[in-house]
Amino acid sequence: MKKLTPFLLCILYVQLGYDIDGRELNDVFWRFKSVAEMKKVITDDDLIALVSDEVFQPTVIWKFGDVQLRLSTATVKLIVDDGTKQIACSTGTGPVDAAYKVVDLIVKV
Repeated sequence: MKKLTPFLLCILYVQLGYDIDGRELNDVFWRFKSVAEMKKVITDDDLIALVSDEVFQPTVIWKFGDVQLRLSTATVKLIVDDGTKQIACSTGTGPVDAAYKVVDLIVKV
C-alpha cells in the first residue's frame, strides 16, 4: 500500500460514511499511525474505533460532585458545566433507586 496521508485517510472515512476534517482528522491520523506501527493490517473496524474514540466524544454538561446514601434516601450534588452546583434529595425503594430519582430531579430528564 502507498504511504497513507491525511487526505487518503479522509477518503477512507468518507467511504465508511464519516465526514471528518480539520483538527479531528489530524488527531485520528496520528492515532492511526500509532496503531499501524503495532498492527500489520488495519481493518474497517479499527478505523471506526479510532474515529469513534476521537470524534464522537460526548460534551460534558454535568459532573458528579458528591452523594450521600442512607437507607432509602439519597442526597446528590451535581456540578453544571458553568460551575454552579445543584443539590437535591429523594427517596426510593432503596439507595440506588433513590440516587437515580434524585439525579432525574436535578437533570430534569
